[in-house]
Formats: sequence, structure tokens, C-alpha cells
Amino acid sequence: SIAPHRALPRSAPSSTPSSMTNIPASPSSSAGRLGPILRLRGGGGDGGVYPLTHTEMQWMQSANMGVGTGIGAVARDHRHWADRASEDALRLDRATLCAASSKPLAPPVVVTELGLLCNKEELLERLLSKSMPQHLAHVQSLRDFAEATLHPNPHYAADKAAKGGEAAEDREVPFVCPIAGTPMNGRSPFVFLRPSGRVVSERALKGVGATACPVTDVPLGEGDTVHLNPNAEQREALEQRHEERRAAAKAAKAAKGGKKAQKAAAAAAAAAAAAAGASGSGGGGEAGDAAAAGAVRDGPKLAAGAAA
Repeated sequence: SIAPHRALPRSAPSSTPSSMTNIPASPSSSAGRLGPILRLRGGGGDGGVYPLTHTEMQWMQSANMGVGTGIGAVARDHRHWADRASEDALRLDRATLCAASSKPLAPPVVVTELGLLCNKEELLERLLSKSMPQHLAHVQSLRDFAEATLHPNPHYAADKAAKGGEAAEDREVPFVCPIAGTPMNGRSPFVFLRPSGRVVSERALKGVGATACPVTDVPLGEGDTVHLNPNAEQREALEQRHEERRAAAKAAKAAKGGKKAQKAAAAAAAAAAAAAGASGSGGGGEAGDAAAAGAVRDGPKLAAGAAA
């Protein structure tokens, strides 16, 4: 048989929230007194489940487990995203603006030995006026940069890009890779190929084995690839290669000057021998002696001038 239901004593109305349930108090309390207990929400399909916020999802990750999610944590998260946005904007500027004047890149464009993009005319003006900024101090002559061919983006509109309002990775940029179509916005690595003068994405270069230019099929040798806007490790390698190129150029110039000096000395010696022969034959003794003396006297000067 079913035991009859025993009604609880009716209590006076109270202001207990709907999320609280009245149950009998413990035996130690006075008879008929009711005690409130909190009813937990969620987990029972009653609509109390809500999606996690971004901060809570970050906290749930194993790397961030146990990190506070109060006001301080929200502020740190906000600063993290602000720093990331600033970094993306900086990468975009390096890929689309002249490193010498901060103006938009426009042909003719050159690439320096350390992989910086510049408008050619503005870089030449800086070079001639000796007002080169510190980050371009490695540009000291015309040998320190080379003209580059950039592929224009057919979907780019300068007036629309100038308005802004979009994230850096969503904006159309002036140049793209001619092979892969990758936008040159600083997020994907690009390289400059010395033999062909082309600028392509690193992905397109790896697609052909990095042995030839993917646009012109010109073979590539060691040191023919320059990373644009390189990271710290790549920049160190480019600086070392740049110093090696300078040392090789100086050695070649010295060797060329030495050969000229040797030729000048040989010519002076031949002239002196000819003058001495003419003097010994007796056919113009005084004139021959004067020619021989002049050849001996001017020989070292000619050699020094050729070496210079």
C-alpha cells in the first residue's frame, strides 16, 4: 500500500527567490521551521547553460589553467589582443610602405641588401643628401640595393584601402605573388631573387625546389635569395652575407689595381729599354739618354696612378 502524503505546515509568505527551495530544517531546529537551500542551475536541461566567454575559454586551456579571470586577467587579455593588432599593422606597413620615407611603395621599387623595400627615387635622394635613417645605414652605395619587380594586385583599389576600417589581414594590398596569388601583407614570407629581380612568396619558391625563379626559370645559386623584412635570425645571415660581399668587392678592386700597376711598370720598363737601345746605337745619343731618363723617372708615377 502507498503511504498517505503528509502535508507540510503552511508557512507565512516570504521573499525567498525562485531559485531557492524550502525544505524542512534539521531536527535540532525548532519544529515547523523551514530552512532555504540553493538549487544549482544548469546541467539539467533547464535552459540555465550559457556559452563560455573568450576569457573563460582561455582559462580552460591547460597552459592557462589556474590563472585568474577577474578584472586584472581581462585587462591582460585585452592588452594581448591590442599588442597583436599593433604587430599586424606594423607588418603591413613594412610590406606596403617605403622604408626610407614611409610613403606607399610605387615602382620603381628596390630591395636593399638586408631585405628592406624602398622607392628608388626616395632612397637615392637620401643617399645623395647623406640623410639615410639608422635602419638603412647599410646602404652606402649603389651596390647595396637592386631594383625589384613587384606583381600588382588586380583587386586593389587605392581609394578603398585609404579608408581603412578593416583588419590588417582582411585589407587588399597593392602587390601579390605572381604564382600563388598570396597577398604581400606581411603575414606570409616573401623573397627577392637577385638573378631575375622578381619578388615571390616563399611558398611559390619552395614549390619549384628553390633552384630557379618560378616566374622566369632563371637558375638560382647560393646567396641569390633575399628574405624581405627578415626576422632576427634571417637578418643576421643577411648581414654576414653583406659583409662578405663587401670584402670580396674590395679584394677584387685591389687585385684589379695591382694588375694595372704591373702593366704600367712593364710599359715603363719597356720604354726605358727602348730608349737605352736607341742611345747605345749612337743615332741620337743625347735624345736617347733624355728619353731613357724620362722613362725611368715617370715609371713609378704611372704605376702609382694605375694602382689608384
